[in-house]
Amino acid sequence: NGAKLGYSQVLFAADECLQDDRRAIIEAFCEATFDGWEQVIRNPKEAVEMVKEAQKMLGLDDESNDHWHPSDDFMLEMTEKCGDYVKGTFEGDRYGVIDKKRWDEANGWLLQGKSEGEIDGFGLDAAVWQPSQQLLSGNNLARSILSKAKSSAECFQKLHGRKPSLAVVTVGDLERYKQGDRRREIYSTASESWFNKTAAGEANGFVVKEIRLNSSATTDELLSQIYTLRDFDGIQVMWPMPDHIDTARVYSAINFQQDVDGIHYIGQTEIGNENAYPPVTPAATVALLDEFDVEVKGKRVLVIGRSPIVGSPIAHMMREMGAAVTVAHNQVPLETLKEIVGEAEVIISCAGMPGAIKAEWINGAVVVNVGTTFDEVKDSLVSDFDGDIEKNASRFSPVPGGIGPLSLPILLNNVAKAAWDGMGTAGSVLSNGWELETAKLRKKYHFDSYKEALDAAKKVDKLSTVMDHHANMQFTHKCVDGVDLELEFFTFEAKQITQKDYDAAQAVDMILSANQVKMSRYSYELDEKSIAQYPASPRGSSKLLRCEANGNVAYHGNFSKSFASMVRGCHLVFNDSRVLDARLFVKDGSGSNVELMILDLGSIDVEGTCVGTPLQAMIRSSEVKAGDVFQEFQGKGEIEVVEVKG
Repeated sequence: NGAKLGYSQVLFAADECLQDDRRAIIEAFCEATFDGWEQVIRNPKEAVEMVKEAQKMLGLDDESNDHWHPSDDFMLEMTEKCGDYVKGTFEGDRYGVIDKKRWDEANGWLLQGKSEGEIDGFGLDAAVWQPSQQLLSGNNLARSILSKAKSSAECFQKLHGRKPSLAVVTVGDLERYKQGDRRREIYSTASESWFNKTAAGEANGFVVKEIRLNSSATTDELLSQIYTLRDFDGIQVMWPMPDHIDTARVYSAINFQQDVDGIHYIGQTEIGNENAYPPVTPAATVALLDEFDVEVKGKRVLVIGRSPIVGSPIAHMMREMGAAVTVAHNQVPLETLKEIVGEAEVIISCAGMPGAIKAEWINGAVVVNVGTTFDEVKDSLVSDFDGDIEKNASRFSPVPGGIGPLSLPILLNNVAKAAWDGMGTAGSVLSNGWELETAKLRKKYHFDSYKEALDAAKKVDKLSTVMDHHANMQFTHKCVDGVDLELEFFTFEAKQITQKDYDAAQAVDMILSANQVKMSRYSYELDEKSIAQYPASPRGSSKLLRCEANGNVAYHGNFSKSFASMVRGCHLVFNDSRVLDARLFVKDGSGSNVELMILDLGSIDVEGTCVGTPLQAMIRSSEVKAGDVFQEFQGKGEIEVVEVKG
């Protein structure tokens, strides 16, 4: 319903309660409240026991509630769900922070008709409970990116009839994932956790398939698995892989178009491919620096770590942004490391080694903590730094709450982009006939006369004024063959196609629907032998045969990705088929559901009764024989097999 905030999610206080000493009381209340919630999130079972004990003390343990089921399982479930809501308020170093952007969106709905200045921050004292301005906090930015990725996925499904898809392949057990469940419990929810991409994908409009191979899997076995994933929009092979795996062969097997983890990013950008998908964590680093206006151009930037998916790409990105980059690694002597840490103006640590760097070495630099490790004793994430970063850095990303929350949103954002690009690389024509190009929607309408084309253009102009989104229009006069009117929509500010473009395209189709080409003009006689009699066997084995004018013949296994590129500017005529759209489910003798597809009704009277009617049908079962009887799904009839062919 568009709600952004509910009254139960906000602490209300009168203005006078935020003055003088009373303000400190509110701050203390928030601190105590959210310290308590941190304990609940870390140990919900213990929290339930504490609530039950408090109920006994207050005489509420036998209280009757019509909205609360008094069982331990129910209380635990509700406590964990409430904890998930509280996790959604984490920013920087604390729970319970109100996102000002979200607050203003709620204000915009509540205060409709008010000016932007009246809406901005109305009713919010953001300074009462906010993280330090010294922190480069990533949670709110992550929520914003994830929301955009989700919207993009939903729009893609609406236009193409499927969700963007990601395949994640892991070989063996990754050391850093052993505490994945605990990290999810403490720091994130199922809809935004890196450690359960299947659930996170489902919650945000993506299909994610996670594939786990044994640590003994060979390079060839891993490659065979990757080759089966061609229909996915994105592929992510988790790093690191076992030592016996030939990583160069594996990563080379991933198509650039599916490389949503950015393993080919450096090579692709070096040859001028500006559309290469950036590696997830390096992209998160750049996004966080941009969010807080941290300028690296001309600055001394130290990158600690040189892994192919984190350290090296970050160093490459920093150089591209104009920084003077130094890369440190485990072969750099300690004294040298201390020296270059002290000289750096921006430090990006990707070592993943707790305490490897002394915080006292920092000399007022901006610090981005990329490398983190889960300490089981502390039951917490820790950074690569030992000591008080806050005391020595000018600004720094917290652990947790800095880079970590951004990883999944950026990965899904890459997958959404890959899905759109995948349709676009084929010169994609959407189901409504609009061509999808880079940051543009384009469509050509044909009219018999210039007057008809001009009338149509006037209709589009009027519609564009109402929608406040105007189309670029171009006329092409074809003499006796009529006139083409080409329309183009794009959103200049966004530098990409937006929902506004799709809405405008759909509206244009509605007002110009009467001017569509009449396919009856292009009727023809079809040879009887060219009409399909039965579905392809096995199902899914049909191919699209392409015969070109020069005599070349090509087969395409993926209809949706190859078809659109061949029909641009053409009128499409689909031949008839005797395969009826008549599929239903029946029950066999054991009560299991079996698919039945009617193939041919022959010459029977379709208006008459179906009793005793002979049907040519396919039954999807490997053990069908004459005399078998199947029950119609709703129990309204029987279907008897009289003969089996094939």
